[in-house]
Amino acid sequence: MTQCLRGAYATVNATGWRRWRMAAGRIVRFYVLFSSCSSKHSCGVKYALCFLTFVCLAIANGQTTTSESDEVKEHLIKLEKQSWEAWKNRDSKFFQDFLSDDHVEVGFGGLTNKAEVVAFVGSTVCTVKSYKLDHFEMKMLDKETALLTYWEEQDTVCNKPVPSPCWVSSLYMKRGDKWLNVFYQQTQIQK
Repeated sequence: MTQCLRGAYATVNATGWRRWRMAAGRIVRFYVLFSSCSSKHSCGVKYALCFLTFVCLAIANGQTTTSESDEVKEHLIKLEKQSWEAWKNRDSKFFQDFLSDDHVEVGFGGLTNKAEVVAFVGSTVCTVKSYKLDHFEMKMLDKETALLTYWEEQDTVCNKPVPSPCWVSSLYMKRGDKWLNVFYQQTQIQK
């Protein structure tokens, strides 16, 4: 049983610790009822229970990861939508906090960094009349890196109309306890 619990522990990440501890307590109480191994059959039952415990904990860990991933996706979509509203309202303060210091943006005019994006958003060069966002997908690259992709359409003029609609790639990294946008890129959809 000890080896089984050690194996199960290895599959549980730090965020699943509380759930694992509660499940392990139930399993140990159940195991104590069947701890005497008076025959080969009862020993087989113990090892089957050990294996079943490991499988259940691995499944529970996968569910935790999925729900955590869903929470991250929901949070990043919310941030992305807030960034579009800030873009429309020329809210450069939002972008100051939203972008990482090493942010890179690949736009229709080339490469820009955080300082350039913040200054541009706050300027009166562009007028955003409307925008639509849809088809959000997220891929977790590791625990602290997520790629958000989606479709956007905007009615924006920056001296001339901004190309639209586009597919967007928006890369986020968790730095400390905050998700920051480190990379943003748009690809125009050919009509």
